[in-house]
Amino acid sequence: MTLFMRHTVASLLVICTVFAYPVATKAQELAQSHRLRALDLAAFEGVIEELSDETNGFLDQFLANATIPEIQALMASGQLTSEVLTAYFLARIAKFDDRLRTYTEINPAAMEEARAADTLRAEGKVLGPLHGIPVSLKDNIGTAAPMHTTAGAEILLDYAPVEDALLVKQLRDGGAVILGKANLSEFAGAISVGLFFGGSTAVAGQGMNPHGMFPTGGSSSGSAGAVSANLAVVSVGSETSGSLVAPSAWHSVVGMKPSRDLVSGDGVIPLLLNNDSPGPIARSVTDAALLLDIIDTAEIDYSASLSLDALSGVSVGVLASEIAIQPGNADLLQRIAAILALTGAHISPASLAGWQSALAEFDHFLAGGIRYDMTPFIGSVKPDIDGPEALAAYYIAQPETRAPFGTPVLDIKVGQASDLSEADFRALGDTLTKAATDLLETAFATSGAEVLVSVDNDHSQVYATAGYPAITVPLGVRSAGGLLAMLGMDSSGMPVGVTLIGKQGEDAALLGFAFAFEQASRFRLIPEIAR
Repeated sequence: MTLFMRHTVASLLVICTVFAYPVATKAQELAQSHRLRALDLAAFEGVIEELSDETNGFLDQFLANATIPEIQALMASGQLTSEVLTAYFLARIAKFDDRLRTYTEINPAAMEEARAADTLRAEGKVLGPLHGIPVSLKDNIGTAAPMHTTAGAEILLDYAPVEDALLVKQLRDGGAVILGKANLSEFAGAISVGLFFGGSTAVAGQGMNPHGMFPTGGSSSGSAGAVSANLAVVSVGSETSGSLVAPSAWHSVVGMKPSRDLVSGDGVIPLLLNNDSPGPIARSVTDAALLLDIIDTAEIDYSASLSLDALSGVSVGVLASEIAIQPGNADLLQRIAAILALTGAHISPASLAGWQSALAEFDHFLAGGIRYDMTPFIGSVKPDIDGPEALAAYYIAQPETRAPFGTPVLDIKVGQASDLSEADFRALGDTLTKAATDLLETAFATSGAEVLVSVDNDHSQVYATAGYPAITVPLGVRSAGGLLAMLGMDSSGMPVGVTLIGKQGEDAALLGFAFAFEQASRFRLIPEIAR
């Protein structure tokens, strides 16, 4: 949804048609759909079976709310090992993922990596805060064989880059255990919006929201779903415009898009390089900060900013008029104001009015990204793909396997940038980036705010195009309004998130603000299967 729903009427009509079916029937059909590559868990059956009911019960209860430092403390005391922790997650994946479709592939070396982490710990060597912690990776993040990097697409089903993406190397150097690759919206949302507004791929099928028949969001839905359903401790997703924030908000977890280039995109399959950014998804701001500390390219101690008093005396600009204009959002504004008051923040009105007009060419720009950033990468792997037209023809040639959810987004985008030269595309990127930056700087200056407040991914095009950081923190559930209400459906009970937008390069301060809000609210919802 996040990249295309609000801009593509045709896609919206497709979604409305899908939701005309009885939801229970459609969900059953999805649960029975096939994968192009089955999750290979056979090698782990022995270690999974060795887990006692007592161990599983304890970890179910402990991990529902545990932070990474609390998990590390248990491992440091000898009461838990990475081997047991990894086996526990593999067991949960085996039990729940056929229903949820949060993974495209399991790392066959996951247990070896866990045992290696335990060996190092026994020798007194702990490589970092994620040592021995099981992590999933969105399947557009490059991993060398034996894992693949598919972006969820049949055309890349057997693709494995020569080496890991830089952020994967950083995770390995920090002692993390790679559990597997997370499902997504195919090619980060460039093919279809799917049946649940994101999270659909030819490789793994349609992802489901563990909180119920709610949208999954795109395109980092598998990462958000795995973290929410307790199928990984944390996950690395990526964002082009709302692709971290929307699924995190709708799964009631924390998701952060860092400042531009703070996390390297080296080895990540591109969609729109100007906007693309990997980032952390976690159950807490603490864990998001620790994950960012591993995968970033700067020497910043984010944990030092995590203070209960981080918002005390801080001017917070709430984008109230733009939030309130959407039906059902009035109670969200009241909720936000109440929590900010508890933190001691100073609330002031702020506005990004006119951003839709200022970024009116974003769809054109995105289509240019598909033409000049995404398809050249595919062509480097599959030389017959020399542009979006060739990619569309590839899907059409075998739609049952290659395009089980159709290609409505790609069909529209193929023609949108056909008359746009690469030079003009890059120039358009500079123009839109400046426009988005000017909008944010004006909002900060006129409100006197140090941080702006929105909900869900309402202003994702602005901060993502400008390259500014944003983070979503759980805000409980909706009583009305939101995306489902736009389609005439009941949205009550759907998870929602408050989104904090920070100043360029001030990611540590933003994490501090998010931490203070999180600790004052504690609105995260735990789905039934993770309790």
